[in-house]
Amino acid sequence: MSTDNRVIDRRRFLSYGAGGMAAALTGALGSHASGAFAQGAGGAPLTIGVLRAPASGVIAITEQRGWFKEAGVNLTEVLFASAAGPKIVQALGGGSVALSFVNSTAALLGMAGGAIPLRFISIATDPSKLFAVLSTPDITSVPQLAGKRVATTTGTGLHYFLARVLSKHGMKLTDIELINLPAADGQAAFVAGRVDALVPSVNGRYYLMNTKKDTRELFTYADFTKPPGPLDEFLNYDLFVTTEDVLKSSRPALKSFLAAYHNKGVPYLLDPKTRTEALRSITDYVNTEQKNPTDPAIMNQILTTSGFYDGKTVKQLMTRPDFRANLETQVKFFMDQKVMKTAPDLDRAIVTDLL
Repeated sequence: MSTDNRVIDRRRFLSYGAGGMAAALTGALGSHASGAFAQGAGGAPLTIGVLRAPASGVIAITEQRGWFKEAGVNLTEVLFASAAGPKIVQALGGGSVALSFVNSTAALLGMAGGAIPLRFISIATDPSKLFAVLSTPDITSVPQLAGKRVATTTGTGLHYFLARVLSKHGMKLTDIELINLPAADGQAAFVAGRVDALVPSVNGRYYLMNTKKDTRELFTYADFTKPPGPLDEFLNYDLFVTTEDVLKSSRPALKSFLAAYHNKGVPYLLDPKTRTEALRSITDYVNTEQKNPTDPAIMNQILTTSGFYDGKTVKQLMTRPDFRANLETQVKFFMDQKVMKTAPDLDRAIVTDLL
């Protein structure tokens, strides 16, 4: 990739923070709407954007067992491709979906410049402990990424993870050739040798480690607590998000949705008595339409390492100082990088009275 192309990729990332997400992304619904979750006519209607991800698997289990219906919620699903946080945020802003879960990075970038009045109403899961930078075996340290081709999906938590990894080693995104690709395409490019390193999706990390045996785990979540640089903790939750308008018009439905998800679906996953069945269902859900299927052993590792919480625990997490501090750290980072011109109003964005 030429220097000019590297700058173009950088500008596309910056365009999210300037409120230009719609211009930088095409095909907001690179997905399809489905009535799979719309069981019957009863209950308050709620359209939710989902990914083929574990949290969506919990949503599917909750629906299949009738717990949303019991709570008085009638769901319609809109399915997005993987790592589609910016597209989901755009769909929320356009009213195509009323609710979804996205990484906190995508949520904050969606609020940049006051473009979309997003509201963070709960924590769907915490996948950040599974993030990693993978590289070819000849790259043995993060500084050796300088000038190398590194793939990730811009505007996502994976992108922010890469930026934080580089920053810890005194580097910037402009020090590498940043290749902006959807997760599956980035993984294919890495296998084919077209990129030197990448931050893959969670599923992709394990797929690559199993299929490309010489892949190096160059930097993992645990490395943030090791030298060099500051010894930091990396927090990057997937948040349930909605908009101010939906919060005003559908508050009871949102509250009922969260109650069913956190107090029925999540306990079903965490309970040793139902864990095996939940694991099977989530593995089947995630593998539907996937080019690189995940086996139950890998999915078990993903679910065990990720955080899933009941309603009481989520409220405790969202009202702790470190939840707000993590969002403020991201905002400061984006502002220092000129991604955001002004900080979003986190007082309005964080909503905990639905839990």
